[in-house]
Amino acid sequence: MFWWRKRNEGFEWRDYVRTTILVRREQRRQRVKDIHAAAAAHVKDAGRRGLDAGVAGARDAGSGTAYYAKKFAAASASAVRQAAAVAASAIATGARGLASGLSALAARIGQPLGPVFEPVLSVAREPRPNLALKIVAGLTALGALYRSWSFGFDTDAMIAAIIAAIASVVLALAYLTDPYRGRRAGGRAWDGLLAKLRETEITLPGDRRISGTAAGAGLLATVAAVTLAGAAFYSGAPSRVAGVMSAPATTGALPTADASKLEGRAVALSGDSLRIAGTLVTLDGIEAPEATQSCQRKAGKWRCGAAAKDALANIVRGRRISCDIVGDGEDIKRARCYSRGSDIAKELVRGGSVFSNGGFLSRYAGDESEAQAQKVGLWSGDADRPQDYRDKRWEEATRTAPDGCPIKGRIRSGSRTYVLPWSTSYDSIKPSKAKGERWFCSETEAKAAGWSRAS
Repeated sequence: MFWWRKRNEGFEWRDYVRTTILVRREQRRQRVKDIHAAAAAHVKDAGRRGLDAGVAGARDAGSGTAYYAKKFAAASASAVRQAAAVAASAIATGARGLASGLSALAARIGQPLGPVFEPVLSVAREPRPNLALKIVAGLTALGALYRSWSFGFDTDAMIAAIIAAIASVVLALAYLTDPYRGRRAGGRAWDGLLAKLRETEITLPGDRRISGTAAGAGLLATVAAVTLAGAAFYSGAPSRVAGVMSAPATTGALPTADASKLEGRAVALSGDSLRIAGTLVTLDGIEAPEATQSCQRKAGKWRCGAAAKDALANIVRGRRISCDIVGDGEDIKRARCYSRGSDIAKELVRGGSVFSNGGFLSRYAGDESEAQAQKVGLWSGDADRPQDYRDKRWEEATRTAPDGCPIKGRIRSGSRTYVLPWSTSYDSIKPSKAKGERWFCSETEAKAAGWSRAS
């Protein structure tokens, strides 16, 4: 026994067992880690292979799509070129025919009429008068187009168009009947320009070529057609009233489905009135300064009446206006009008261009208070209410008028009208008893005598 104990001295079984268990556990953990690493490597490798396969497939699909896209684009471009070539050929042919027809017509008309107007045409052929006529024709034509665009084809636009037409006719006749047309310096320059145009060729898609004269004539014809179409659409087109096309004001209005609505292009007559579809309308709920009225502010006096008209003109210019009739007056209707869904009267009050009518209970009292707080327009200084201004003008005219009757009655082309002291033409009118013109003390007296109020 003692020998066995001595033999086992220095050896600890417990430590041996514990160490063996720890070593085996560590070996198992390492095997698990190795298995996880191998699995992750396999997954990464599989993902990489799948990605490579997807990229390769995308390349193949992209190359196929690009091929068909190029093929489709080439076919489309070819079709467009063919269509453009056909259109250009048609335009050129039409332009040549139009130019030839116009030239023949002008020659046929100009030759017999030339001798009749030779005294005028001889002056028109001189360089300075000729240049002046060209300037007049161009400016009046542009003025007629601008006036038609802004205010419709009214009297001013018609006068400008007539002047442009007369100047153009005189110039055309002077040119066609000029016996030295080919020998003038200008004629030689013109002929040289035409020769250069004839020699010039323009290549169109599809390898088609046209001469410079045909291209120029086609371009001029296209511009003229577009200009005439635009002028006819914006100025000569009748207005639409309640969804029904109505005739111009000179021919009378067609019956409408709803007489309480108006729609069409409008012209500002004053700061709170306009003409739409041949009907005179005053905007409900507001009152504009009179046309002759001036207002005071720090910079000095300014024409607030004219400014109100300009503000309304800027709102309605070039737009279709819709109005709801809310009342009928003697010569003018009251309405609420809208431009692109916005209340026109509200815009004018907010901008300080007009007054809200009706006091604190008016429709636009809040908008007027806002404009007054911001000191815009009429509220940037001192401005009389229109009725106060009319009362002052009435009192001033009463002091100098015969028998204290300030209303002037005038006769023009057999028409008897009376003019109030705040009208724009009041100061320039001098009633003549020899013509039958007279003075009135009130509008009631003037109307009873058969006179009507001047517009």
